[in-house]
Amino acid sequence: MSSSPPVVSGAPSTAKRASGRVRKQTAQYASSPFSGSKRKRGDDENGDAQMPDDYESDEDMPTDEDEPAEEEIRERKKKTQKPKASAPKKPAQKKAKVNGTALPLRRKKAPKKKAAAVAVDAEEVGGLYGQVFASDDSLETVASDWLKSFDEHEAQAMADVINFVLQCAGCGTEVTDHDIDDPDNATNRLTEIQDEYQLTEPTEFPLHRKGKAGVAFKETVSGFVIVLVRSIAARGLLYSDPILLENIEVWLSAMTSAASRAFRHTATVASLSIITSLCEVTAERANEAAAAQRQSDSEKKKTKVNQARVKQLDKKVTDTNQIQEWLEVQIKDWFDTVFIHRYRDIDPVIRKECASALGDWIMILPHVFFDGSHLRYLGWILSDSSAATRAEILKQLQRLYAEADKISGLKTFTERFRERLVEIAISDAETNVRVAGIELLDLLREHGLIEPEDVDAVGRLIYDVDPRVRKTVAKFFAENVNDAYNSRIDNLGGPESLEESLPELAEGNMETPRADWLKFKSLAEMLVNYDAGDDLPSQVERHRGDGGLVLHAVAMESRFTLAADALYEKMEDIMDWQALAGYLLFDHSIKKVKGTQDTLTQLKNEVVLDESEAFVLLEIVSTSVKRHLHDLHESSVSTKRKLTKREKAELSEDQEEAARHLASLIPRLFKKFGDVPNTAAAVLRMESVLNMPSLRGLHEDTATYGAILDDIRKQFMSHGTDDVLGPASNAIQHAKSYTDLEEVTDEKISNLWADVVENLTELLDHNTITVRGATQEEVLRALSNNLLRIVRLSQVSDPIQSLEDSTNVSSDYQGAIDCIIALVQRGMPSSGPPPDPEDAALEDEIAARAAEAGILYLQWKLAGIIRTLTSGTESEISYDELELLATRRDQYVTNLNSVLESRKSSDPICITMAKYILELHTTAVVLKTIPLKPGMRDDWAVLIMSLHDSYTKSIMKVFSAAEKNFARLSGKKLEDKPVHDNSDIDADPMDEDPLSDSEDESDDDEPTQTQASQQRKETKQRRTLFAEQTLCELTRSLIYAIHAGVIDGTSTRKRLERNKLKLGHNYKELCSYLDIGQVEGKKGRGKKAAAKGKAKPATVNGTAKGKKGAKSNAIVAEDETEDEIENADDEEGLRRRGLVDEEVEDEEMVEGDGFGGGGEVESVLGD
Repeated sequence: MSSSPPVVSGAPSTAKRASGRVRKQTAQYASSPFSGSKRKRGDDENGDAQMPDDYESDEDMPTDEDEPAEEEIRERKKKTQKPKASAPKKPAQKKAKVNGTALPLRRKKAPKKKAAAVAVDAEEVGGLYGQVFASDDSLETVASDWLKSFDEHEAQAMADVINFVLQCAGCGTEVTDHDIDDPDNATNRLTEIQDEYQLTEPTEFPLHRKGKAGVAFKETVSGFVIVLVRSIAARGLLYSDPILLENIEVWLSAMTSAASRAFRHTATVASLSIITSLCEVTAERANEAAAAQRQSDSEKKKTKVNQARVKQLDKKVTDTNQIQEWLEVQIKDWFDTVFIHRYRDIDPVIRKECASALGDWIMILPHVFFDGSHLRYLGWILSDSSAATRAEILKQLQRLYAEADKISGLKTFTERFRERLVEIAISDAETNVRVAGIELLDLLREHGLIEPEDVDAVGRLIYDVDPRVRKTVAKFFAENVNDAYNSRIDNLGGPESLEESLPELAEGNMETPRADWLKFKSLAEMLVNYDAGDDLPSQVERHRGDGGLVLHAVAMESRFTLAADALYEKMEDIMDWQALAGYLLFDHSIKKVKGTQDTLTQLKNEVVLDESEAFVLLEIVSTSVKRHLHDLHESSVSTKRKLTKREKAELSEDQEEAARHLASLIPRLFKKFGDVPNTAAAVLRMESVLNMPSLRGLHEDTATYGAILDDIRKQFMSHGTDDVLGPASNAIQHAKSYTDLEEVTDEKISNLWADVVENLTELLDHNTITVRGATQEEVLRALSNNLLRIVRLSQVSDPIQSLEDSTNVSSDYQGAIDCIIALVQRGMPSSGPPPDPEDAALEDEIAARAAEAGILYLQWKLAGIIRTLTSGTESEISYDELELLATRRDQYVTNLNSVLESRKSSDPICITMAKYILELHTTAVVLKTIPLKPGMRDDWAVLIMSLHDSYTKSIMKVFSAAEKNFARLSGKKLEDKPVHDNSDIDADPMDEDPLSDSEDESDDDEPTQTQASQQRKETKQRRTLFAEQTLCELTRSLIYAIHAGVIDGTSTRKRLERNKLKLGHNYKELCSYLDIGQVEGKKGRGKKAAAKGKAKPATVNGTAKGKKGAKSNAIVAEDETEDEIENADDEEGLRRRGLVDEEVEDEEMVEGDGFGGGGEVESVLGD
């Protein structure tokens, strides 16, 4: 060592070993390559120092005198190991459990099969290992026993320590006292032991085990090493016999650089534990020196100074300081030898151990480790490739930032690594790491160590897609709101001045100005400012990582609703939803007065809401009341404790009271916010809270619910977007489910149908009803909106009576449904000048919505006919009704096909028309399943349809166009058309769009991506998502038609599967629906279908047809069992991936596409 140990009075010092041999001098050990010369950072480029096979030095080479003794020692060791090798073998699967920990120690010679490695019992191993893991003695007792053995035979006791580490690594080979006496040969000896260990082909080692067993084992090893070193220090051996620590360092430092992961990991854990114990001992010595110094100073201040005591105390301070300085030198030596190399080890678990240990050292011994030269390692490891290591570093940093006295020392570190910390919180790949990063940044925010732009960046995570991230950042966000609120309070003169100027709050009056309104304003303002402002559809969401777009099967909840849900438990003010509603209902339209204003007037000016802020607060009110009612309901049905009748009654009363208050607020909110679509939609979603099953009592109040339905009707007729019509139609559907309100609901729905049909007839000019481009833009927009109302209303109620009513319809048409069917022809090009692009888009939208309304009407009619035919009554359907329905159906199909033939197959309108042709034919197939009863006329059979070949060709051309459009946008290459395929259903009708050429050009060539290029990229992403959605929806309709027998299954299936592997995962999974019939059919038979749709030859009595030979019955039975399992897995795999039960969800994917498809047919038929 470079420094000699201090002399400690009372410490044992002898010139000879307990064994009688002469002790070697310290200077002879100073030449050890592990203690004298330190490895620097540049010496280990790969982060994993390994011992080279040809490593030799003059000092490591054995002398001629030593060689016979070395061979003799190894021969004796082999003889002593033979009895262990001949011990009876134990099953490989059962590993010895000691103190709840499996000890996977392997024999020197193990079978080549890795799974057959045998564990060695701790009692059989013996030594320190057996005492620690097999005995009932405490770690302190084991350490005390070791000290006694050290007094008797130092070298053997040292060998026991090294063997303990080797056995903890799973190695059964041991070192002897003779090996300990030759520390210069430690590296070579460990290399030999490692080679012997590798011959056993170990698969794991104790520290590598997962779960509680591995954690307990590691804690026991680390705990024993710490106790052992502290016991050595307590005896004074640490200072009087420094060779002891040096020898341990020589052997362990060599093991920490071993190529074997087991050796390296175990030795690192032991070495880090030694450093930890040295830090603890040093801290104790520092405290002792400080206490002695205080006592000395106190004694010197006395009137009569006890000079002897002062001298004694000063000597104690001097001696203790010398010990402390020597210990710090040892700590630095171990740190440079072990940590500097292992913190960048190739094994992430070892890097994590180093990160955890460094945090402990900083907390235990801050005057040594709490500086920039050591803190920088924490910053560097923040960029570690292992998520567990990054999480551990964040955990240790949280410990540091949680202590106020360390903040000043962390400022430089924070300035250097703050950007990395923010980056982790915002975009790390692992959620648990992001959560830890956010928690750490919250501590930085409390101490003012984070910049305003970083506060905003983290605050925006309240909209993150991950619920764990939203929940974690809620506290951070809430504190930012509180800061903004306090700033507003200060601007108004402080809380005392504001409290004096506010009026008294009357009970039940929530519209009186109060200080909480400033917090509501701050909350709404911050949520609006943090909103990305993307004008994206509800089912499209921006991904947090690369900023890409994600398309969901159905529209998600509002991001403001999700944010409010995360904030609910972190902001008590949000829980008071009645106060929030009162703030919203307050009349903010006050005139600002020039000059000096009183505090109350300033408050009113300060809390004025704009439209976007009001919308956000409405979403928060909806979330708050929903959570409030849900919590009340959960409390009433909770099984944690049994509630009394009184408590249940009180909870039920609270629910009813809250629901009644909400029901009285909704009409007032409609009155104030119903004119704007987004705020009206927010109030409509708030109404859905009243549909909770636990609020049955409210549904009996027909007057209150009738008023709400009137408001819904008003909103339904006032707006023409799905943002409003969707929640409104859902509210109507929920109202229909309440039998107590059936009469009121039917009356309101009937009136709504009358308003919708009357509006339709007023907008139509019967002379130009089918002419494209003959209507003004305002009328076109109003007509499109009204058709959307008909579609949404038809999805939740029977439209037949209202659409067949001919009261207000021209004599050329027998009902509004005939006008709607005729409007489909608006999708055909007109003979006159083409309309401008905006009008053309509206015309296509009208044709598409008319087609959707038409398919809904026909499905409702078919559902009624099926219900009549299967009801068991003798009632029959009149021939005139059937003839009229068949005429309308034929006209509807003709109009759809006319649009298909007159437009390019790549036009979006053609996909809509093709889809509805397929769905109508698929729906009519149900009529084939109705058995003909005796005496029943079969006039209804005229409604059974067959798909014409020309329709099939047109539809497949549309499919080909949709396929190529998605492939072009996504950059995928399609399979070429087979040479032998002469069909023209795959003909390419799509002209290349010259305007789309730029889409194939990448913006990545630009050194800095401009805002315009980013917008182009996002536009292309959005178009690609909807192109894939469109392709999948049309494919779904084709698959329905194939299973229903409407379309030729062989050629169509072949066409659908041609590019199954080219068009992405979604399309591939959708094509697996083609096999659902086979999966269900072979499930009962236990036969396995071959790949690519080819079935195996059937087996009869154990013989396979078409093959020679026969299987035994046992083999056949085994194959059938395996086939059944595989078939079940096939179906379960489809179900697990959402391919069996999610057809209805797929129907709702496209904006404005709404109802249609096989899944929706079932819901209509069952209505």
